[in-house]
Amino acid sequence: MNPDDLNPPDGKEGAQNTCQEKGGVHSFVQSLAVTSNWLFSLAVIGIGIIAVVLFAYGFLLSLYAVYIAITDFTVDVHLVKEYLSASIQIIDIFLIATVFYLMSMGLYELFIAKAPLPGWVEIRDLDDLKTKLLGLTVIALAVIFLGTAFTTTSTTSILEFGAAVAVMIVAVSAYLWVKHD
Repeated sequence: MNPDDLNPPDGKEGAQNTCQEKGGVHSFVQSLAVTSNWLFSLAVIGIGIIAVVLFAYGFLLSLYAVYIAITDFTVDVHLVKEYLSASIQIIDIFLIATVFYLMSMGLYELFIAKAPLPGWVEIRDLDDLKTKLLGLTVIALAVIFLGTAFTTTSTTSILEFGAAVAVMIVAVSAYLWVKHD
């Protein structure tokens, strides 16, 4: 872009000020584009840290759950159901950590450079990331329902909770179905 494009030769003061303002906006947008790697690096690092913490937390909970199961061993169906519920929730933490990892690597690949992703993971655009996040939402809701179903004793509350979870899963599934058509 040459200086004549910013300042037309018609001599009008108002037009010149407007062009200079546009030049200022243009400079800002250019500098933002140049520094965008730093902005996306912050997002990648932040999401990556969340993933690492969730993996570590899930691992520690796994060790604790096994310790409790071994030290407090008793033949009681209710305790086994609670252990199963806790185990499913720990698996959910690992699944969520995996999706956070994929989100971090996906943003890295989309905006910074090629990411070290497994061959089965394809992230071509932001819609791929959103689809993975919505898929996680459906799985998390199902896992939460399963954990609740193991430990609840009231059939009325589990039916209401299950219906609410089902409505959410149907809504997310409908969105994904419409989005991909």
